[in-house]
Parts: sequence; structure tokens; C-alpha cells
Amino acid sequence: MTIEQEYISKLKDKDEIAFEYVYNNTKRAVYSMVFSVIKNHQLTEDIMQDVYMKMLSSIHQYQERTNFYNWLLQIAKNQAIDYYRKNSKSVKLDITDYEELIHDPEETPDEKDQFNRMIEILNEDERTIVLLKVVDGLKHQQIAKIIKKPLGTVLWIYQRAIKKLEGLEDHDEKR
Repeated sequence: MTIEQEYISKLKDKDEIAFEYVYNNTKRAVYSMVFSVIKNHQLTEDIMQDVYMKMLSSIHQYQERTNFYNWLLQIAKNQAIDYYRKNSKSVKLDITDYEELIHDPEETPDEKDQFNRMIEILNEDERTIVLLKVVDGLKHQQIAKIIKKPLGTVLWIYQRAIKKLEGLEDHDEKR
């Protein structure tokens, strides 16, 4: 039995030292996984608590032939996505979520107008995907999971949106 397996066995018996060991050896990876979806340090800390609570409550379902680390990261990913879905009103993103971009003090009025025009020409799906990709820095695969659409559809919508935005840019340059 490896040290990890020993601690996992003790976790099943609610051993605090085993929990501390697991927590201290996984907290950075769990934090990174949650933060990659949420993009907010305070919320990430809150969700991490949920991740470890979920781990403890479902530790008896863990099968020792699977990698514990991957199992825990899957819990973290699922908790982050669940939080994102519940708190983004079915991922119908509102432009106010990006107020800091629109109201950046260093941004000129022309840049603000251009940003608003760009966002307005996109339909809801296009806007959601572009903002998640460009502003939040998510990968297409992450976006597909969040908005519950196939990866191919997300890629197609993203490409269509970029072409629309390029068309707007070409139109602005001709003025």
C-alpha cells in the first residue's frame, strides 16, 4: 500500500491528519483548476471549500484503481462549472459582467464606442463565446462544457463571430 493509499484509507475513517495531508498536497492544483473556470480569487477560495467537502462526502465512492489526484481534480472542475452555470443564469452573459472593460479609465471614448458596437453586432451565443474566449481566456473545450454545446458548434460560432467583428473593423477603416 502506497502512502497515498494509506491516507485515502484513513480519509474514509474521517482522519483529520489524513485530510491535512491530502489538502496540503492538492490545494494548489485544486485552486488552479477552479480558478481556470471562475477567474475570481475570493470565489475560488469558497468553491475550494465545497470541493473538499464534496471529496469527504463521496470518499467512499472513490475506487482505488483510479488515480485519486485525477478524481479530486474532476470534483474541482465539476464544482467550478456547476457554480458558473448556477450563477451565470444559464450563461446568458450580460454586458455588465464586463463593465470594467467598458469603463476602463485609460480607454478613450472612441475605444468604448468601438467595444460596444462590436458586442452589439453579435448574437447572444456569439457574444457569450467571444467574451468567454477573449476576455476570460477559456479554451474552446471549456466553453463547450459550460454552455452545453458540442465543441464543433462552439468553434463554428466563434469563427462566425470573428468574421463579423473583422467585417466591422474593415467597415470602420473605410470611414
